[in-house]
Amino acid sequence: MSVLDALWEDRDVRFDLSAQQMKTRPGEVLIDCLDSIEDTKGNNGDRAVGYNCILNITTRTANSKLRGQTEALYILTKCNSTRFEFIFTNLVPGSPRLFTSVMAVHRAYETSKMYRDFKLRSALIQNKQLRLLPQEHVYDKINGVWNLSSDQGNLGTFFITNVRIVWHANMNDSFNVSIPYLQIRSIKIRDSKFGLALVIESSQQSGGYVLGFKIDPVEKLQESVKEINSLHKLYSASPIFGVDYEMEEKPQPLEALTVEQIQDDVEIDSDGHTDAFVAYFADGNKVTHRMDSQRELAEELRLYQSTLLQDGLKDLLDEKKFIDCTLKAGDKSLPCHRLILSACSPYFREYFLSEIDEAKKKEVVLDNVDPAILDLIIKYLYSASIDLNDGNVQDIFALASRFQIPSVFTVCVSYLQKRLAPGNCLAILRLGLLLDCPRLAISAREFVSDRFVQICKEEDFMQLSPQELISVISNDSLNVEKEEAVFEAVMKWVRTDKENRVKNLSEVFDCIRFRLMTEKYFKDHVEKDDIIKSNPDLQKKIKVLKDAFAGKLPEPSKNAAKTGAGEVNGDVGDEDLLPGYLNDIPRHGMFVKDLILLVNDTAAVAYDPTENECYLTALAEQIPRNHSSIVTQQNQIYVVGGLYVDEENKDQPLQSYFFQLDSIASEWVGLPPLPSARCLFGLGEVDDKIYVVAGKDLQTEASLDSVLCYDPVAAKWNEVKKLPIKVYGHNVISHKGMIYCLGGKTDDKKCTNRVFIFNPKKGDWKDLAPMKIPRSMFGVAVHKGKIVIAGGVTEDGLSASVEAFDLTTNKWDVMTEFPQERSSISLVSLAGSLYAVGGFAMIQLESKEFAPTEVNDIWKYEDDKKEWAGMLKEIRYASGASCLATRLNLFKLSKL
Repeated sequence: MSVLDALWEDRDVRFDLSAQQMKTRPGEVLIDCLDSIEDTKGNNGDRAVGYNCILNITTRTANSKLRGQTEALYILTKCNSTRFEFIFTNLVPGSPRLFTSVMAVHRAYETSKMYRDFKLRSALIQNKQLRLLPQEHVYDKINGVWNLSSDQGNLGTFFITNVRIVWHANMNDSFNVSIPYLQIRSIKIRDSKFGLALVIESSQQSGGYVLGFKIDPVEKLQESVKEINSLHKLYSASPIFGVDYEMEEKPQPLEALTVEQIQDDVEIDSDGHTDAFVAYFADGNKVTHRMDSQRELAEELRLYQSTLLQDGLKDLLDEKKFIDCTLKAGDKSLPCHRLILSACSPYFREYFLSEIDEAKKKEVVLDNVDPAILDLIIKYLYSASIDLNDGNVQDIFALASRFQIPSVFTVCVSYLQKRLAPGNCLAILRLGLLLDCPRLAISAREFVSDRFVQICKEEDFMQLSPQELISVISNDSLNVEKEEAVFEAVMKWVRTDKENRVKNLSEVFDCIRFRLMTEKYFKDHVEKDDIIKSNPDLQKKIKVLKDAFAGKLPEPSKNAAKTGAGEVNGDVGDEDLLPGYLNDIPRHGMFVKDLILLVNDTAAVAYDPTENECYLTALAEQIPRNHSSIVTQQNQIYVVGGLYVDEENKDQPLQSYFFQLDSIASEWVGLPPLPSARCLFGLGEVDDKIYVVAGKDLQTEASLDSVLCYDPVAAKWNEVKKLPIKVYGHNVISHKGMIYCLGGKTDDKKCTNRVFIFNPKKGDWKDLAPMKIPRSMFGVAVHKGKIVIAGGVTEDGLSASVEAFDLTTNKWDVMTEFPQERSSISLVSLAGSLYAVGGFAMIQLESKEFAPTEVNDIWKYEDDKKEWAGMLKEIRYASGASCLATRLNLFKLSKL
């Protein structure tokens, strides 16, 4: 009987059960057994009440046939539109177990329905993370999975756990589904108009839903289906119902239980069990128990035994005891045990069980094997320890693959996954494909997809085989803002070896999503490309694409092919399909948007002023409050500043932090610190190089005129031409390959209005027209070709004045004042609009005194009205934050 058929206990009331039905079901646990329980209503025969049928469970006074008037357990149920009432009385006086056990387990059952019930639009997700159930563990998390329940599909994240399958939409956490293994009827791969998809059918009890999910690439789809099928089989045989329990009162042995003979006219005083009853309800959790304690104990015992076994085997090898075979590689012979080799390798198991001569089993000659690599693998089999490095991992990986040693294979895969970098990811992708390792190939492909724009320019990319190229560009996860980048990368790849690659272009062509391009680009670059124009097969596809741009799609063809990936589970549909080059599903990188990034010592949060939404970009506990930040023309984000003490550096113990944000991994990468710790400096950038201009020395507090330049290629700091004056509290902005330094305070602590321009190519500073008002600690941004400054500290105090510098005329003009005098205000030019964020203002306290107070609001400058308009009274993420205009991918961010 399947687990779905067995679920009647959960939602049925049954009478006169058969012996078979009285047996426990898979996953069912006997929590308590109470003898001498009276059915006070006098029902005959055996009964079973599913917890899911219970409408109400409580205690009430009842007239027991044996005990007279006493407290009894009252249960009201409903099954198939019929209500049933049950009253049970414990004939053992003074014991609350009938109440505590049944009511507590029912309470635990009610709070654990997520383990068993199919749920739509539930509170499953918090901060883009699955809210795990107490006994739940995540086996796999797959980003970029399409829910095919609508015509366009919906992009989201897919979780596979030991309890259920969960999917939620990235743009709306409340759009989700939770499918416990207990409610799954079938798991298949079918063809759909979106391509091969995972199709899950739920049980009839849960509504008989049929849900489709698009998982890319096909290898990942196959791997996921295999994993889900295995877990479904495992947890159908041993379900996790999620009912935790703990026995506070140890049950009496049955033979010690006695029933006191009670006269009908004797009143039962319930005080005897009141204390225990109240104590139980004072902390209902005490009766619930973590069922996985037994699993934890079993795991500890297993690990202990494994350790003993591993140590014992290593001793046997070291002492050369019970040696019964030798592996010979080159001129080296390595002693082993057949049992160990057979247990760890299907290759050797088959070899030693074969009919070959015993002499060949005693000395196994392995051709074309490096003895040093083989020695490392053998030692790992006995010790679970291996010295992997970049120099040997590929050889170890290949040898483990050749001799089918999955443990070593897995260790190598994990090592290579952690070492993925732009310089080696394509080589690792090839290795994964060569050794038929989907896990490694998929990891490498995802790494390439995330950094496609950068990696497609590498020489290694131009050396990809046609199939390797197809495996990359067919991926939905490709991180490109425009499909034009994919087309240009493909055509560059073709022209690198035109003679040999033109014949593969038609197949590669199908992986480019031309309908995501602008029609103008398609006409100007695709239609007019010489290679495409000279290819008759491609010209047919061009005609179809031109019709598609005109709104006319071809009739879909029936896909009757039953080969390759479609044969998983032997169930391939015949859905209507369009050619691949007509695919218009957006790539993951096409969800990029202009956002205001707020970075403080807690998190980096992106704010979308058009939608008034916030997104978590990265946690930032290591980022100090008193930092400066900058975004480069290549959208690279850096944080500089803050103070820490390097105790190992006795000459310069004070250091300044330097971090770069990896927006793909959502983490901060530490970079070489500033050569000298400083504060109140300005930041600029040209050609991806970061410039730290002037400021104050943190050790001596002296004003500085030095300028430091960080070269990301060399990963080191250098000094460049000094600023003409020593200054701090100034501001620096970059524009069109130039760096501008404005205002600040000089050595005499007076505000200056001087403006300088630095040309990195010439290496010199020049004066520009001075600001109208000398100031420091102000906001600055380049907006519509002008440098705009706002607020700040002047000789008279805080300022609300705003000025704009015309770069073409070298003149300053006055703009509309900001509504409040502020210092340290942040100006951000984003998508054609100018925003002002936060800062410090003089606020009147309850004591009637004025004090500088941080404000965390957002304003927008309306160019047509020439006025500032308040947008948001408070955004808490702006507290202590630096502000940047940047472009981030909403697909990878968690909405707050």
